[in-house]
Amino acid sequence: MRKKVETEHGWYRPKGMIADRRGGGIALLLLLAILLINSPAGAAPLADYNNIFFKVANDAGVKYDAFGNDSYNIRFEGYDRGLNALHISTDPAVNFGQVTMTGNQSGTIYATDSGGKGYEDEILLLVGVNGTVPDDFRLHVTADGYTWTPNPERNKAPTSFTYQPVSLDETFTKADLVYGPQTWKPTGNGFSYPIYYGQNISDTTNTFKLMFIDLNAGVLRPNTTLQNQGAVRITYSFENLESSAVFNVYGYCQTSNNGDDMVAWSNSLMPERTPSGYLVNGPSPDQQVLPLSGQQHAPLDIDGDGRYEDLNGNSQFDFSDVILFFNQMDWIAENEPVDAFDFNGNGKIDFGDIVSLFIRL
Repeated sequence: MRKKVETEHGWYRPKGMIADRRGGGIALLLLLAILLINSPAGAAPLADYNNIFFKVANDAGVKYDAFGNDSYNIRFEGYDRGLNALHISTDPAVNFGQVTMTGNQSGTIYATDSGGKGYEDEILLLVGVNGTVPDDFRLHVTADGYTWTPNPERNKAPTSFTYQPVSLDETFTKADLVYGPQTWKPTGNGFSYPIYYGQNISDTTNTFKLMFIDLNAGVLRPNTTLQNQGAVRITYSFENLESSAVFNVYGYCQTSNNGDDMVAWSNSLMPERTPSGYLVNGPSPDQQVLPLSGQQHAPLDIDGDGRYEDLNGNSQFDFSDVILFFNQMDWIAENEPVDAFDFNGNGKIDFGDIVSLFIRL
């Protein structure tokens, strides 16, 4: 009698181990075993919103392997805790950051700190990609910032640190998006905390695949004498992003008043907590929309409906966008993809689109 065979996914019996009287059950069990063996490990939502371990996408694994399992431990203290100190900013001098939506497939952001203890020993980047991810998806990330030996004295910033001009230089692929699909990011606030600002968390069809990236640098309280004022600089470049992607930051601290070896800080995405975040829209299906005449930034699709209501590309939809449309309607009709600005859906760019855009305000 043959023995069971052990695989990395468990035990199964090879063909011949199940009595012939089970007939079609043999083929079914073998098919299930093949599917199990070939299923990608970890391709599932995070196990919980708090008190969980997670892996990073870096080839080298985690920088601080405190638990000996090549993982970090998310351990927020409780509801609405740990959401004040960290921010995402497009300028290190704007310490509390801002909410940014952009069509730029490459750019630079900063992880900044405004917390009472004035540091995080390590910054992690959470990347979420919306919907179906193409096989040739690529994300190249470089980072620079300060490193140090964590202060053994609880809740005390390091007394000496070294600037690393390249703390990370790595390319990530579809295979690195091992968490999800899901609609929430981990905090102490349950399964209802959004991944990006303004997200409808109840829309379970709008899901993201996630990965965590160890940036190999920590953040310090703003100091004009430091490179980037002590922030961690993150430079990204997407290839073949067909939907949208979001960035969030998390902080790890080895010894804090909250506890040891915790990831318990992240950027807020709620209006009452000084929100900051960064969303990148993929190119238009027809063609990449262009900056309007005399404008620096390309228009943005703020709500993801395929219409580009933020005509000046400043990540806000307001009356100035309506005025810009009115002044440049002829230019838009000649140079932009019609579908991106056909707000009344009649297949052409005309005054009715300006009226429809105004009604959206």
